[in-house]
Amino acid sequence: MKKSFITLLLCSAMFSVPSSLFAGDFSLNVYSGSTNFWSNTLFQVPSGFINGLTALLTDYNNASYNDEIKFYGGSYRYQIFGIKEYNNKIKIDNGNYFGFKGKDLFSNIQCGLKFGWAPKISPFGIYVSCAYQYHRFEANFNKIGWNTYKLHSVRPGIGIRITPFLGLLEDDKWSPIAEVGTSYNYYFKNKGPYDNDKNQFNSGMISTFSVGARSPYVSIVAGVEIDHYSLFNRDFTIDGFFYPYADVKTHNYTIFISANYEF
Repeated sequence: MKKSFITLLLCSAMFSVPSSLFAGDFSLNVYSGSTNFWSNTLFQVPSGFINGLTALLTDYNNASYNDEIKFYGGSYRYQIFGIKEYNNKIKIDNGNYFGFKGKDLFSNIQCGLKFGWAPKISPFGIYVSCAYQYHRFEANFNKIGWNTYKLHSVRPGIGIRITPFLGLLEDDKWSPIAEVGTSYNYYFKNKGPYDNDKNQFNSGMISTFSVGARSPYVSIVAGVEIDHYSLFNRDFTIDGFFYPYADVKTHNYTIFISANYEF
């Protein structure tokens, strides 16, 4: 948790860099959303406004009083989450992508920021990110039956950006890009069985892979996030004899499309 807090402070500090130092080599995405279509669309309003306001402020040397705050940034996400017990899939309710119930609209929420540096004179860049995530789902285990889980986590991360054709960016004002990153998902609070014991869950690493295009004003990428850990702790026990998750495995993939403001 301490490492996550330090990472968040570093991310925040980057926003304090004077705009006179910006040379079109930076990217920013303040994002919020969920894996439900309707609530995700609604969440784009505040994130788009913040990104647009940041774009106006960081370009104040060229701005006028007639400038408008435009939409910059945002993302759409779709989660593929599954649980197996004794190598057989079990029934879960992870929210309906087009559902209107509360458990659908707010089943998997994520908000955070991504700040990148990719100089025009180099094909390589770097980005840091930090996000908060809330995941709610219900699962019907063979051993313990139906249970509802509400998990809160923080995800600091880092990655690289590759711009392979710098000539295209300079001459044609666009270039394909690729991004590869990693993050650590730390669960700091939960609501569930066994007195909400956090030890029943594993924190772990996540890899991110994406490809897209970059212009002097915006970059758009599509990619996937892959969890490299099983959510439930197989060694968790309440009495030294009963291990409720001993034969449980999970998989979690999130497909996304994301837009970043370039400045």
